[in-house]
Amino acid sequence: MADHFTVGLNLLDNSFNAEDARNYGLAIFFSDTQCTFCILDGKRNKLIALHQMLKYDVQQINTLSSQKISYPDFLKGVLTSMPWLKSSFRQVKIAYEGKKSTLIPSSLFDPARLEDYLQFNFQPGKDEDVLADHLISMDSYQVFTIPVHIRQSILTHFPGSRIVLAASVLIESVWINYKNRINAPRVFLNLCATFFNLMIFDGRQMSYFNTFAFQNPEDVTYYLIFVLEQLNLNPETIPLIMLGNVERGDELVELLFKYVRHVEFGRRNEGYKYSYALNQLPPHVHSPLFNFFSCGL
Repeated sequence: MADHFTVGLNLLDNSFNAEDARNYGLAIFFSDTQCTFCILDGKRNKLIALHQMLKYDVQQINTLSSQKISYPDFLKGVLTSMPWLKSSFRQVKIAYEGKKSTLIPSSLFDPARLEDYLQFNFQPGKDEDVLADHLISMDSYQVFTIPVHIRQSILTHFPGSRIVLAASVLIESVWINYKNRINAPRVFLNLCATFFNLMIFDGRQMSYFNTFAFQNPEDVTYYLIFVLEQLNLNPETIPLIMLGNVERGDELVELLFKYVRHVEFGRRNEGYKYSYALNQLPPHVHSPLFNFFSCGL
């Protein structure tokens, strides 16, 4: 089972006790290739753990063959190595990191037409389920797809759980953390492994949201500048706030500084305490996951 994944991060407070799960909240982000979770100690309102497992296909050293690891086997391997993840937690929140989604105003939303909404931009496959999240702060619905086999695998191990889109968590968490500070246009860029989310607030509410696949830093920069130009926003004046899988000094950040004058990094939600084990991480890394407990999703 251990060959089904490798550990990317394992940050754990000394106070963690698997037998105390009834006092903990568990928040999980699943994607096609990884699983990342954090734990909130509800008694102390303190985030005490972050763990990330990366799925991979094992290359056989002594043969020319390779082993394709299925998602059910990957998830089963993760839960076999950490059986306490299926304990009776005080709260369990689950999100899927997907690329296919579209926002629909509440006034136009009809739950019977989920697939119709997506067809404006995507063609949902036969192997995909279509779901929707209600974003109360934006008075809209996020309609998205999730592969059937991933959804079924998650529900097999976490029966009865609600699965939302990670981008919905991002939107809600940015609003919660910045709504009292967004009195002028702001751009938020959340970087994931193979795609990024781009959000723009006009000073009162979110005016733009989209997700772009990328292969290199040039792709990210191109899409960002293109969107700003289309919306008549000046990269010399509008602040860009970075979230997610990016750090100061990265090639992407250095490239963005050539085109955007004001580049900042996101802050942590001051409504929580953070374990010393998490302080080695920059405040903007895994920001949506850490904010999952604050969202009404």
